[in-house]
Amino acid sequence: MESQRRDARDSLFVLARIKIEGDAGDGISVRVRNVSSGGLMADVPAEYRPGMRVELSLEGIGDLGGSVAWAEAGRIGVAFDHPIDKTRARKPKASKDDELFRPAPLDHRRPGLKPGSR
Repeated sequence: MESQRRDARDSLFVLARIKIEGDAGDGISVRVRNVSSGGLMADVPAEYRPGMRVELSLEGIGDLGGSVAWAEAGRIGVAFDHPIDKTRARKPKASKDDELFRPAPLDHRRPGLKPGSR
């Protein structure tokens, strides 16, 4: 885990879902403040303690497992079970509507003008 802590962190504000591993339901929505390939820091409204196993769902990444590395003043640090590609956390998923809607390319030429006709 120490090698994961040395990885550069990207500051960002995205939403994620978190729950205690094995709990039923979808968990709670939390704001992620930064992410690295080995973990993240998030604002949490509930009591989480170091060592707790958690399940996360992070936009652009998907479902992850990890453990709470530290907890302090409404924030937690989570160490992922496996490294992630942190750049994917910044990329929003395309919706089905985005895939279906493709505007026609615009033709910006002025009608009636021909090259060399002055």
